[in-house]
Amino acid sequence: MTDRLRPRFATALALGLMATLALAAATLAAETTLTADLSGSAETDADGSGTATVVLDPAAGTACWTFSVEDIDAATVSHIHEGAAGVDGGVVVDLDVDGFDGTSEGCNDAADEDALQAIIDDPAGYYVNVHNAAFPGGAIRGQLTPGSPNTALPAPTSPVAPVGMLLVMAAVAIGVHRLREAVSRP
Repeated sequence: MTDRLRPRFATALALGLMATLALAAATLAAETTLTADLSGSAETDADGSGTATVVLDPAAGTACWTFSVEDIDAATVSHIHEGAAGVDGGVVVDLDVDGFDGTSEGCNDAADEDALQAIIDDPAGYYVNVHNAAFPGGAIRGQLTPGSPNTALPAPTSPVAPVGMLLVMAAVAIGVHRLREAVSRP
């Protein structure tokens, strides 16, 4: 490759890589949907059950939820706790702190970005816990699992990836072409 083309090749390659990294950053910051099947146990409200869907967005600092519970007294508060199945852990993210009876939906707009990302990275290490007056330590709970479909990898909605790939391909094509020219010269 001639000295004159090296800067062009390097520039095209750098632009392509920057565009690709920009898309990767956008993908990592995507909302992620997680679900939990809630149930009680002998130590909690054995008759209680329900479902929880949480949508976490670390970049925005939001944790949104939808709960549907049954066969428990009115809930006083709900949280995401850190802890594997069967292990109690501390509160990581507040969800409904106003209480509800049967169903609830809303958003916590002040959730910690690092905590949300940690939950997304290892949902099985966290659980949703719904508390009530009869069971202040938690009436029903369920481990978080990736929702269906897992929205952590959304379809690209921006032209950044195709443009980045075109720039990388152009840089490679120019480089290969110039290399062939250099090799074929006496």
